[in-house]
Amino acid sequence: MIVDSWKLIGRNKILFILLSLVLVAGCKGKNKNSGGDVSSGNAEQFLERFSMVETQAGKKQWELEAARAILQESEKRTKMEKIKLKFYKEDVLASVLIAEKGDINTETGDMEATGNVVFTSESEKVKIETDKLNWDNKSRKIVTDSFVKETRPGGIVTGYGLEADPDLSRSVIKREVKAQVIPQNKEKK
Repeated sequence: MIVDSWKLIGRNKILFILLSLVLVAGCKGKNKNSGGDVSSGNAEQFLERFSMVETQAGKKQWELEAARAILQESEKRTKMEKIKLKFYKEDVLASVLIAEKGDINTETGDMEATGNVVFTSESEKVKIETDKLNWDNKSRKIVTDSFVKETRPGGIVTGYGLEADPDLSRSVIKREVKAQVIPQNKEKK
């Protein structure tokens, strides 16, 4: 049984290495300077169907997908288009953020989503709409100073500035807060 497990692990490593080589070979490298020296630190890589996962103690924290991405090594940034960011809690999908564009600091893990940003939590039944949201990787919070509209069962809250947990179980709109109560439909007997 132990030998079979090691053979399986060996096969998985080989498969991972082969897939990594295919990914690297599929990347189009372009240097910002005309010398073509990608080791200068100014290299860019253009990727289609980019994805990235962060785990902590073996548990998935978030998973990022983008239709296109440009890796800017010298700036330690990755710029993305058509992004989907999934947050997990105890390896279970907690919330999903979609946006037209995104930017990630590859050193810190901080992210910015811009353009028709919609952030939803199925378990909390919350939807946040704005033009810009940031993920602060150190504090593990979603933050913005922009105008936000938060829709929850029973009401809509709007205002400027937001700090929220990634599963949207807790959120605070910071200023110029306006609330609209929407009565719940009661079933007639």
